Amino acid sequence: MLWYLLKTWAGREEELVKVIHKTIPSYQYKECFVIYQERIWRRQQRSIVHRERLFPGCVFLTCEDSGKEDFLPRCPEKNPDIGDRMAWGNITILPMMPKDGEFLEKISGTDHVVRLSYVQKEEGGEIALVSGPLKKCAGQMERIQLKKRYAVVRCRLWGEEQAIVLGIMLREDKGRMFFNAGAGTLDREREMSAAFE
Repeated sequence: MLWYLLKTWAGREEELVKVIHKTIPSYQYKECFVIYQERIWRRQQRSIVHRERLFPGCVFLTCEDSGKEDFLPRCPEKNPDIGDRMAWGNITILPMMPKDGEFLEKISGTDHVVRLSYVQKEEGGEIALVSGPLKKCAGQMERIQLKKRYAVVRCRLWGEEQAIVLGIMLREDKGRMFFNAGAGTLDREREMSAAFE
């Protein structure tokens, strides 16, 4: 699988995904998407789950590795809208290393959403258990902010060190979780409740 990073202006990611879907024939690529993450806001003893972009200004595109010509060189010349955006500096298309794509797939899954990781702490505040996406990169964990419900993971992406902030949930969040409008469904609520069992 070939992965590409399409850099655009923050806040215009979904617009670029729509342009790709509209202007590039679907047989030329497998998926075009934005990676989101779940985070928790703590408000008045409630845990409000919402979604936000994991990498603002980044859109990802995957293609099958057929050994034929690459998506990158044929995209601007065959799709004037993409070519115009590149010429004006509104988009930059960069090929990604296979290990970068594998890492992103590992933490975000097939639905391209980095779910909340369950973190269990002992009475002394030490971390006893980590599950979910954070478990997959536990060796790269730099710090955890339990009160603010996030962990910082340091990893190498796109050829440079990146600090990625991932959302966490604690046992005390059970029964206090509320989903922001676009963040989930009843099935997602049940799935998260099961994490506490």
